Amino acid sequence: MWRFLALLVALVAGVAAAVWYYRSADAGPVNVVVARNDDRWLDDLQSRTPKDVEAATSELEQRGTAALPLIRRVLQDPDAAAPRKKAALKATAILGARAAEAIPDVVSVLQRPEYSPEAALALSFMGSPAVGPLKDAVKSDEPVVRRESLRSLGKLRERASIDPQLVIPLLLDALEDPDASVRNVAVTYLGIVRDSPEREVTGLIKALKDDDPEVRQAAAVALAAFGANAQPAVPALKKAANDVDEDVKREAGRALVIIAEAKAKT
Repeated sequence: MWRFLALLVALVAGVAAAVWYYRSADAGPVNVVVARNDDRWLDDLQSRTPKDVEAATSELEQRGTAALPLIRRVLQDPDAAAPRKKAALKATAILGARAAEAIPDVVSVLQRPEYSPEAALALSFMGSPAVGPLKDAVKSDEPVVRRESLRSLGKLRERASIDPQLVIPLLLDALEDPDASVRNVAVTYLGIVRDSPEREVTGLIKALKDDDPEVRQAAAVALAAFGANAQPAVPALKKAANDVDEDVKREAGRALVIIAEAKAKT
């Protein structure tokens, strides 16, 4: 009797297993969910593969401000790897004004020379709230911090339509900076901003006598951008056309031609 019951139970179990198997086969393959690193998009912003960068950027845009807690944690983490920290800075640049709450974190990273270019670039996309911190950063003891902060302010003038009178005095003051790379950026953006020709041209005339040939060359290029408004610089440009540096000579001569043509049209 017990043998019969055991055989019956085994038979029923076998039939049930067979039914389950065939029903599962008819239902199609089972989807396997693979766990994914939810932070991977941040690292992919620095990928060398364009498709990865594009996908990561798209995901960041979809997340919007919801991505800020992660971004800020990375910026605040003193032990974060350099590529990841630069990816976080890139993320704030992409979000722009939407990342305004992260400005203090970006400014803190800006003070570290190895991150200054990326941090300053990010701030240039973050709107007028970034102006104050950047003005303070222009006073840094680190030349790279001063240079990149000044560059960022020049870019903000166009991107955020900030008052040019907030930027021009800083650019003019930077013409006296002890570091040539800072003076070079100042000269370049004076030629881009061009909101107060009289003051800017006067400053650029002085820059034509700079000790650094790259600054003198940049000054000549900037003066050309003023066209007829750079007429007061013609005597200084004629002297610069005889500069010992060939690049300065070329750009000074080019500026003289451009200014003369612009004057003829007025």
